Amino acid sequence: MKKGLLILSAAVLLVTACGKKEEVVLEVAKKPIEVVKVFKEEVSDVYTTDGSLVPQEKVDHTLETQGTVASVLKKNGDFITKGELVVKFTDLKVESSYEAAKFNLESTKNNYEKFNKLYEKQMVSQLELLSYKDAYTNAVADYTSKKSNFDKLTRKSEITGLIGNLSLKSGNIVDANAVIFTVVDENMMEITVDFPGYWLSNIKEGSPVIVTVSDLGGKNFNGVIKSINPIANSETKKFPIKISIDNKSRDLKDGMYTKVVIPTQKRNGLVVPQESVFIRDLLSYVYKIENGKAKRVEVKTGATVKPNIEIISEDLAIGDLVVSNGIFGLSDGDEVTINNDTK
Repeated sequence: MKKGLLILSAAVLLVTACGKKEEVVLEVAKKPIEVVKVFKEEVSDVYTTDGSLVPQEKVDHTLETQGTVASVLKKNGDFITKGELVVKFTDLKVESSYEAAKFNLESTKNNYEKFNKLYEKQMVSQLELLSYKDAYTNAVADYTSKKSNFDKLTRKSEITGLIGNLSLKSGNIVDANAVIFTVVDENMMEITVDFPGYWLSNIKEGSPVIVTVSDLGGKNFNGVIKSINPIANSETKKFPIKISIDNKSRDLKDGMYTKVVIPTQKRNGLVVPQESVFIRDLLSYVYKIENGKAKRVEVKTGATVKPNIEIISEDLAIGDLVVSNGIFGLSDGDEVTINNDTK
């Protein structure tokens, strides 16, 4: 290319008989560029916020009574199914109460069944039978209560997923209601963010969003709006919305920080390729071609619809030519040569 070269149009210096010299005429080469036409495209305003990922299902498992760890059958990161045993506890008081209730149940049941047969043979009165029946009924209730406490000494998972927060060892004493382990189902992840009321009518359940995860090198994930709370947060005055993200890849983890981009109002806007816009002194510009010259035009940028970007300027209209390639080294007022077909 002859970009930036000076061409000598009159290379011969003529000397007149009077000793005078003719002027040397220099011509600047035209800058080669490629251009595109400004066009209209449907764009969306976007609302950008941030939040932390949580699994759609996450259960903290606790022990309602104090217990001593007898054995730990799983470790952090293990995949477990619903109902699978994780930790066994011992509690002498609970265990002895359960065994006593179990023995009492069997005893009262046998007595009731025996006297019921005698009553059928009219060998005992109804009043005697009812006393044994009442004893058996009370024993059933007592056994059910004691068994419930006893069963809690063998803590099982309430959902299918990955186990975490498990740091118990045999002999550890666990207080009542303390979290002993957590199970998360990572197949679907969620983020809850606050959304401004003036755009609320422009979104709905199922609307798409883009989630960017910085912990994964800025990787993007597609999400959808799962629910919209119609009641504003009393502090932020914004409306909480819940976003759901498919995570069958298992890349997303509980607590990862994300940036959430939510498209809002759709409209038609003027757009150009993103590479047509350049920055000078923190302002955005494009080069518009007029009469074979590059004219620098300040623009405001709007929504991004990759690979294009919305531009806003009173000096631009549909069909105007702007530079898409060759911006580097180009200056306002430079004469240009268009090297591509713009039809």
